[in-house]
Order: sequence, then structure tokens, then C-alpha cells
Amino acid sequence: MSEADEIQKVVQALETVPETNLLLIELARDAVTEDGELDIDRLADIPKDVNLATAQALAYCKGTARARHALAELQARQEET
Repeated sequence: MSEADEIQKVVQALETVPETNLLLIELARDAVTEDGELDIDRLADIPKDVNLATAQALAYCKGTARARHALAELQARQEET
């Protein structure tokens, strides 16, 4: 398989990844004071939402790390040939 074919295969795979709207971003947007500071008291009132948003963000980070690792392995194999 040529390098161009491999790149196209990666691009096609990435295009199938659904958009992610992280709850953490929504919480951060909703939990700021008028002066732009994070409202810790507001977040303390919604611990389940904070925990869910944190778990979702961590899962997203792990998935991204796996994808980066797979791409690095692909690049290393390409450099060997």
C-alpha cells in the first residue's frame, strides 16, 4: 500500500469519528461568575454532573491517546520501509 493510500485510509477512519461535545465544556460555560471566574459553589451543588463530565473527559483523553499511539506506530512502520 502506498503512503498516499495509507494517509487516505487514516483520513477516512477519522471522518467516521463522531463529533464530541464534552459536558465539561458546558459545565465550565454554565459555572462562571460575572467576572469570568469559575463558580466553585455552583459546581459543588451539582457533584453528579461534575463527576459525569470528568469521567467523559477522561474517557475522551484515553481514546485520543490510543489514536495518537496507533498513528505513531503507523508512522514508525512507514519509516522502517
